[in-house]
Amino acid sequence: MIELSDNYGYNGKILWVDLTKEEIKEEEPDIEIYKKYLGGYGLGVYYIYTRIKPKCDPLGPDNIIGFCPGLLTGSTAPFSGRYMVCGKSPLTGGWGDSNSGGNFGNAIKRSGYDAIFITGIAKEPVYLHIGEKGNELIDASELWGKDVVETENILKKKYGKCDSATIGSGGENKCLIAGIVNDSARIAARSGLGAVMGSKKLKTICITNKKKLKIADRKLMVELSKEYNKRINKKKKNLFISTVVNLSPNFASLLRITKIHYSKFKIASLYAQFLHKVGTPFFYGILTNIGDAPIKNYKGVAKLEFPEKRYKKMDGSYLKKFVTEPVGCYTCPLRCGAKLDIPELGLKDVHRPEYETLAAFSGLLLNDDLKTIILINEYLNRQGIDTISCGGVIAYALECVEQGLLKKEDFKCKDYPDGFLPEWNKSEYLLPLCKMIVNREGIGDILANGVKKASEKIKGSEEFAIHSGGQELPMHDARFTKGLMLTYVADPTPGRHTAGSIDYFLAGPGNLFLKGFKVKNSKNPKKKGKAQAEVVKFIQSFNSLGLCMFSEWCGRYPLLEMIKAVTGWSISVDEILEIGWRIQTLRQMFNAREGAIRHEVSKRAIGDPPMEKGPLKGKKIDVEPMIKYYYEYIGFDETGIPKKETLEKLGLDFCIDDLKICKGRPEPIINSSIKK
Repeated sequence: MIELSDNYGYNGKILWVDLTKEEIKEEEPDIEIYKKYLGGYGLGVYYIYTRIKPKCDPLGPDNIIGFCPGLLTGSTAPFSGRYMVCGKSPLTGGWGDSNSGGNFGNAIKRSGYDAIFITGIAKEPVYLHIGEKGNELIDASELWGKDVVETENILKKKYGKCDSATIGSGGENKCLIAGIVNDSARIAARSGLGAVMGSKKLKTICITNKKKLKIADRKLMVELSKEYNKRINKKKKNLFISTVVNLSPNFASLLRITKIHYSKFKIASLYAQFLHKVGTPFFYGILTNIGDAPIKNYKGVAKLEFPEKRYKKMDGSYLKKFVTEPVGCYTCPLRCGAKLDIPELGLKDVHRPEYETLAAFSGLLLNDDLKTIILINEYLNRQGIDTISCGGVIAYALECVEQGLLKKEDFKCKDYPDGFLPEWNKSEYLLPLCKMIVNREGIGDILANGVKKASEKIKGSEEFAIHSGGQELPMHDARFTKGLMLTYVADPTPGRHTAGSIDYFLAGPGNLFLKGFKVKNSKNPKKKGKAQAEVVKFIQSFNSLGLCMFSEWCGRYPLLEMIKAVTGWSISVDEILEIGWRIQTLRQMFNAREGAIRHEVSKRAIGDPPMEKGPLKGKKIDVEPMIKYYYEYIGFDETGIPKKETLEKLGLDFCIDDLKICKGRPEPIINSSIKK
């Protein structure tokens, strides 16, 4: 049973800022709220659900945007440097959240607050400064129009050492695929929440105030952290594994020849070294080769249209020659990021592209020009744009060009007054097209709203718009890992591969993470639905604690011991799952109240029609049976609305009256061609 404590591990304060009224207030939550929702988007969904006006305009004054570090964030707990941005998504019309690392989550916690919530709209651009002498809204006219790095440099010149979360031109122009950036390149990218911040005319949150966080048992926390980090460092130095890692450019070929799925390797040392030495780009060649990374807007085959000689150029090992130093988030023992210097491109101290960016701007577009991708990555980071969505939008545009729906004159812009014509296999127009989207120039004004809304404007293009519920799909093809589609369509944040998938959780050694929590996957829809429900419950608490998903891939974590050391709470695995269940149910209630429970997903993404060649040949996804059993085991009705008895069991009685206005999903609309 959780034992309540005297604000150990958290501050007992949240900050409310009303930009319309220019008011800044502090609130002291009851300790029971922390007990029930932890931190992160657990805390976020409770406050936003209970304070927001239902059916409000996501870009209007009534939307609330929250910046919520995890419960363990601010301590020395390894991998605990994450924070969540949350609010109503302008991209999906439902619950939106996005996860980021770096140091900003720690900065919020050390500023004396457990969350910052913003509502209203400022008359003119402003920024929020949280300092030792108090909190204030300051005129941001000199910052408006500046990119993220420029803004950070101006703030550092003014305040000295500081931490900030900032929008670039993408957010200022209310691009619905815009995110919020901290530490120059760490971005809360998904759900379009950068556009919400831009609609409020809030340029940045700058934190200079730093306080010491109270810890229940600091000595134990440090001991647990040192012991865990020592094990991670040992994994990173394993000589045999190092030899395997050094062969990473040929790893994809090895798996193809042996026909072994990479998920069969449950060796935590392998993932620790790959991620530390090569970063997420180490996945690229492997996932492209086996059919997980989508090719040519989800309709191509790598072997035929993007073969090994092309995709090997994107392998993380080929980026190593540009690396100047590793980069890690707050309390990260892994350091999976890296800084690059590329003199021939005039780039210094830029961040290495992650897997999703590489996949979104290479195979998805049939582009093998790595240097162009690095330039695009730097540009989109500075302007605060989700690279997954942007790659998906450009793939959609290229197919519109291929089918004759968009012409050269549609691509007129300041730099190309006569227009240009972007095509598959060509890199020269990719960066100009990104700039059109960011600046809403020409066709970029339509594309900036994402593929779903763009397809409503460009008639005859719906087939090319690859999304779920309005969110562009990530660079993991669910036709390869069918259970992912359950997450893509049934989570409150659709189209998200990290939202809590049984298949994704077990792709690495996830079952090793927490003693007492183990799930078993199955091809049987009933068993898979049950396993999905358990993983979803765990992931909600995991995220709300502020932990990085890569900790799941690095072996056993002293989670329960760490929570007790930081907060003084004694907590069981069953309680972790119940808290996660409560958080997921409230996220789902948000969508039910907004009428945003939808299972619409592009037919191509489920194999309708099926691929005729390649590793995905003949594969179709019938997701409805999985959804049926997932809903049953997590306590939702057949339309996705949480049941009254579920709300009562989880202490969500304040939601019961809302059931009268909730709307579940319509009849299935994605599997009409798949016969039972």
